[in-house]
Amino acid sequence: MKKRVLIYHTGGTFGMALGNAQTVQTQSPDFLKDLLERVPELPSLAQIDLRILCNIDSSDANQKLWSLIANAIQENWDEFDGCVIIHGTDTMAFTATALAFFLQGLTKPIVFTGSQRPLSAMRSDARVNIIDAVELATRGIPEVMVCFDSKIHRAARVTKYSNEHLYAFKSYNAPLVGSLGVNFKIKHKILNSIIPTAKRHMPIINTQTNSNIASLSCVPGALPSEAFIDSLLNSIEGLIIQGFGAGNLPAANKNWLELCKKAFLKKIPVVMSTQCESGSVSLDLYENGRIFANLGVISALDMTFEAASVKLMIMLGRNISFDKRHEFFSTPLAYECTPIFKNKENIGTSK
Repeated sequence: MKKRVLIYHTGGTFGMALGNAQTVQTQSPDFLKDLLERVPELPSLAQIDLRILCNIDSSDANQKLWSLIANAIQENWDEFDGCVIIHGTDTMAFTATALAFFLQGLTKPIVFTGSQRPLSAMRSDARVNIIDAVELATRGIPEVMVCFDSKIHRAARVTKYSNEHLYAFKSYNAPLVGSLGVNFKIKHKILNSIIPTAKRHMPIINTQTNSNIASLSCVPGALPSEAFIDSLLNSIEGLIIQGFGAGNLPAANKNWLELCKKAFLKKIPVVMSTQCESGSVSLDLYENGRIFANLGVISALDMTFEAASVKLMIMLGRNISFDKRHEFFSTPLAYECTPIFKNKENIGTSK
């Protein structure tokens, strides 16, 4: 018997049409019909059910969309063996990461895909991406994944790499789940984690977030003024700083120090990320890093910027107590970071 795959469409380049100047324009009004006509192989892979959740540019994606997708998956849980979500590439990594965090104890595959060129365009990557995603959704891997350019990424480890190449996504600090070429290849450790159909219970869903956060990127010699610091901290509840290398910030000038000191006094969590594409934040590696660690700055470890941002929103939304925030942030929820804590209990519960 064929597996049942539910496809949710949320918008993005995948279903759009090309204008005369080869610019991406409005969504095709007959998208669902076009999909089956242009990709007639889909029904041979699975029983397909296509539904449009929304039709937005993914730059407009937000926490409402994340919750919409999670709730749709929950409401239709018994109707599918796997789910494919068509999403714009610009913020796909954010949405996929959020779903990985929201759906705890997942027992069915949730696969995100999209395209760099519309399905109707010449040399479109949409066709192979949707075929790969639907096939992956039939394979029973109980994770949220991003399937793109025949590569399979863990959702909370992927980041958008290019807006030009068809290999739009990379996982810098984690291995691929697998790949689709002449053969369908999945890592053996992932294969061993597949849960039998009889045990495919509904996951625990928690969509609580607080998006009142900001991000600052450190530039050599550019310093936040005292007025800016006060204004910023009076209007946000969480902050991510993209520092240099392993998470370094200037310590010779007091402005960055004052920012972190004042944030700590206001119990505003400050997360240190890095501007590097790969590697881990290690605040104990250099003296400057240790200075900021002693001020209470939280390390993003080897998380992507997307994962660190979404996890900060979740930490705030779940009202994690201030003294538990370092522990919560360093404890993996969905393989988003390499764990450093072991045997920790009661992480991530609301207080």
